[in-house]
Amino acid sequence: MNAFTSLALIIFSLVLLPVQAASKHDSGLTYQPEQQILPTLPALEQKAVAENKLLLVALGASWCHDSVALLEHFAEPTFAAALAERFELVLVDVAYLEFGQATTMRYQLPLYYGTPTVMIINPSNRQLLNKFDLMQWTNAASFDAAVYQQYFLQTDFKQQFAQSQQASINTAAQQQILDFEQQQATILAQGYQHLSPLLLAYETDPQAERATFIAVWNEVKTFRSQIIADVQALQQAAMLDASSPLKIPSYNEFSFLKPADADKE
Repeated sequence: MNAFTSLALIIFSLVLLPVQAASKHDSGLTYQPEQQILPTLPALEQKAVAENKLLLVALGASWCHDSVALLEHFAEPTFAAALAERFELVLVDVAYLEFGQATTMRYQLPLYYGTPTVMIINPSNRQLLNKFDLMQWTNAASFDAAVYQQYFLQTDFKQQFAQSQQASINTAAQQQILDFEQQQATILAQGYQHLSPLLLAYETDPQAERATFIAVWNEVKTFRSQIIADVQALQQAAMLDASSPLKIPSYNEFSFLKPADADKE
């Protein structure tokens, strides 16, 4: 094993803590199986509307230390009480990247782009209010209590969303952007499907081969981290100049999804 591989394994052992580690920091909150959550969402939306609350949907997993950290903050008694005053809280377990898409699609996001994904929803119309803040919470363990307080308890999400919608985008451009994001989400879902068994083995089998997992994880992470940023850039470009055609980004194909003989051609 060379020095680079050794360093990579150390980094990933910190980023992807095993499931057992979550029990050492049991917050009392847990991510629930998506199959159990989905049938309850209509009633939770109605409850949130009746109580004049927003819906807070967090998608995470016990193997992800940022997901665990998010729940630890949410469970702090004073903060939990304030959170409950403002939100109806929903916690969805993505397992080993097998689940979660049905939940995000209900709220106008084709797929989650990392864990945890924190979605702030207007329950009256299922509008996702914080789309361009999504990626910051994939680093939930990096933020202190003050950041949590400011974001979840002080941000006016409806006003922020309304301001973001003030500059209009013509229908054709908006559809082009939606099609672009959906296409990338479809590709990302294929990446998750390939990564899932590797992630499961990494987390549960000490004898599992690590190098392949790390290579695939890095490739998927690079891709998923770029999607929201590019969607936002496209929307900004469409707002600034509605007359010019959009320059749609293109990405390299996942190397692990290429046919085995593709590089020989």
